[in-house]
Amino acid sequence: MDQLALVVLQQTPVAPPTDPSAFTRFFGSTISAAGTFLGTLVLGALLLVLAPNFTENVIDTVEEKPGPSFLWGLGVFVAFIFVIIALFITLIGIFLAVPLVVVMIFVSLFGGAIVFIFVGERLLDAANVDTSRWGHLGVGAFAATVLAAIPVVGGITNFVVNTVGVGALVYYWRNN
Repeated sequence: MDQLALVVLQQTPVAPPTDPSAFTRFFGSTISAAGTFLGTLVLGALLLVLAPNFTENVIDTVEEKPGPSFLWGLGVFVAFIFVIIALFITLIGIFLAVPLVVVMIFVSLFGGAIVFIFVGERLLDAANVDTSRWGHLGVGAFAATVLAAIPVVGGITNFVVNTVGVGALVYYWRNN
């Protein structure tokens, strides 16, 4: 290797820069917000079409029991983490843990969609707008998108919403 190539290689950083450009930060959050909007719309629509009565009952649970729903959801997430850790300790458990993680992600996303339907209902009620659950879903998906676009608030809101949603699902399932 010639001396010039050696000097150039010594000057180049080994790792890529850790500070993303403004372009990457903007489009990363935009893509994340768009994914939140589409995900909430699709999952909410699936719930409203495939299980309208169940969705109504879980929305009622979110409305009537938000505290117990959050606590049940928090308990489910904590227990889930312990179960996943215990399964990953064993080699055979890894094969059970992966599908369990996938199921938990979907349950969490469906729970979040239910909560955002409720949020859409509350926002439209506050604006004195009368509409169907489909309107609630649209406004809730928009609210989810706006919240997801805010850097720190979006993550905290996502955790709280998904926790309440999972808790409402478990609370309703347990009591009926």
